[in-house]
Amino acid sequence: MKRSTWVLLGLVVALVVAILVWERNQPSTDESAEQHNKVFDLSPDKVTELARSGEGPLQLKRGPEDQWSLLAPLKDAADRYAVEGFVERLNQARALHFPEAGTPLASMGLDKPRATWDVRGGDRPILVEVGAKAPLGEGLYLRVAGRPALVPADLESLLLRPADDFRLKNLTAAATQDVQSLSLEGEGGRKLAFHRTAKDGGWQVTAPFDDWGAEDKITQVLDDVSLCLVDSFLDAGANASLDRKGAGLDPPRDKIRIEMTKGPAVDIALGGPVPGGDPKKDLIYATVSGRPSVMVISRNGLKSLFERPDGLRSLGLFRRDVSEAKEVIIGGQQGLTLTRRKDGAWKVEGKVSSGSSTSDGGLVTAALEGLKGERAIPWTGPSTPGFGAVAATITLKGEGFEEMVEIGQEQEGRRLAHAKGRPVAIVLKEEPWKSLEACLRTATSPKGSSGPTEKKTLP
Repeated sequence: MKRSTWVLLGLVVALVVAILVWERNQPSTDESAEQHNKVFDLSPDKVTELARSGEGPLQLKRGPEDQWSLLAPLKDAADRYAVEGFVERLNQARALHFPEAGTPLASMGLDKPRATWDVRGGDRPILVEVGAKAPLGEGLYLRVAGRPALVPADLESLLLRPADDFRLKNLTAAATQDVQSLSLEGEGGRKLAFHRTAKDGGWQVTAPFDDWGAEDKITQVLDDVSLCLVDSFLDAGANASLDRKGAGLDPPRDKIRIEMTKGPAVDIALGGPVPGGDPKKDLIYATVSGRPSVMVISRNGLKSLFERPDGLRSLGLFRRDVSEAKEVIIGGQQGLTLTRRKDGAWKVEGKVSSGSSTSDGGLVTAALEGLKGERAIPWTGPSTPGFGAVAATITLKGEGFEEMVEIGQEQEGRRLAHAKGRPVAIVLKEEPWKSLEACLRTATSPKGSSGPTEKKTLP
């Protein structure tokens, strides 16, 4: 075969490949039709402001950290997900068909639109005019950026939805991770207060007692307060006529103040029950600083806030996690020292039997992390009933901190533990303590011992 023939054959093959690649990258018939029927040319993540005039005027604006605010008909926090969901539904809207050029606007109700949306934040503002329903419920007429379109009828409820649908449905916008402190003053002199500690970021309860707070329980309280759902908003007219004293809001039955690590404090007033409300919901009146309306909420959503304060007390033995320590010292009959190596592993040193079975203290520190209490009892010093003499001490040393816990003698099948400065002793759970004892025996038993080792337990 001649060289020229090979060259021609190569060109044909290359052309066929190019055509196949081009066809594969072309949209299908369905995709082309869907793109052709697209009504809105939006970039949802770029939208920064929405305003509706005509029927149900309102204005929404995006602020820092993608937080939305309702500016009209009243000023309030907006529900970010409601606003973003609205924009996304607009972006996904497809026309049933586009009326022919020259179709009278009056026949589509677009000569005098019921409402007009001004969408800003993209390359250019987009005007969305809401017209009439098509005959026989076939759809809704819109004019988007000057182009009429017939769209599915369900877009009517989206485009004419009331302003309240865009309002924040949670009691507050306070994020739990940004809360510095919470205090409550309630009926009958009830008080509750706790705050984050500066040194370790843990929690300290200061009322009705002064002790360490349980992070998981306090987080639950903060979540319940910030995520408590609003059942309904009372508009300005209802606010004006509402007997605030009769509603238990003047003065409030319960006052809550939340201090934030950044931004203004949040003050919440809880009032009395809503007449005729669903007993299962236990509806009450509430107000929140920075929000314009009296709200109706379910007291059930704040359940953890009104449970026994003692449940917020930490049953842990240490402020810090064992993983934060660089050295762990266990004093007592089975005493030993654990030091953290550069690779993060734990090495057993100190009071270890000659030829110890292992130099890895990972099992011991894991057992220490699982060491918890089941309840707290008042601490009255070494004479606290059930404590007895000090049988062991556990000390954590780390960057800028040192903590020590004393473990009492076993009495009637239980042990008490006490950290310096705490007003309570912690009754240890039996299984975690037995696990720690077993790990200590393993760490201090002779290496290579084939028979059972002598069972050593703390006094």
